[in-house]
Amino acid sequence: MNKAVLKAVLRKNKWFAGLTPALADSILRLGRIRTVDNSLVYSASDARDGLIALVSGQVRLTSFSLSGNPSFLLISSPGSWIGVTSALDGRPYGYDAFTIGKAVLFHLSQERFEALINENHEYYSAFVRMVCDHLRVSMQNLIIVRNRRPLHRLAQELQRLAERHGRQAKNGLVIDLRLSQEDLAVMIGVGRQTINRLLKSLEQDGIATAKYASVTIHDLDAIERLSLGDDAEG
Repeated sequence: MNKAVLKAVLRKNKWFAGLTPALADSILRLGRIRTVDNSLVYSASDARDGLIALVSGQVRLTSFSLSGNPSFLLISSPGSWIGVTSALDGRPYGYDAFTIGKAVLFHLSQERFEALINENHEYYSAFVRMVCDHLRVSMQNLIIVRNRRPLHRLAQELQRLAERHGRQAKNGLVIDLRLSQEDLAVMIGVGRQTINRLLKSLEQDGIATAKYASVTIHDLDAIERLSLGDDAEG
């Protein structure tokens, strides 16, 4: 892949876009491109193997409860980085990463990552900032799950997915990520019956339509208004 194209994709991420030119160029020089198709990138129990950035395609990050049911689901968008916490602390990943369909990954191996952060203290600090960014987003999501109504959480998630993965069609903005209702339920922390009720409500109001493995947003303004809904429960 052309270095300029790769850099443009990675700069979609605010963390990478804010790096010094020297560090950004070093990462690009040390990393390697991998193309995978419907493959497990790593499992929750795997030992660390550096950092991975998604260049194109879709990577799902999933964790499972003791009963074997998915308890967490996040879909990474191009430019996103995964694996940094394990690369820094040496512990297993803690969640599965799986590509849906064909995906292009940028892999910075553990050996090269460690050589890079040992080269310059500021480089190490830059990756710590990435972890801080991830933690801040996680805390914001936790607050949302605990304090906002399910309909508002669903609207916010659909808005996020539309911005990153939406495809314009005649009847609206299509989110074609092979998402089932169960997937959406896990993503916003509700049960299957609740997500079914919420999706039917959006369809009755002409806002969005859910079909097998996809959602079409007909009224993006309405989704945006709902995503900014009242933070109070009740």
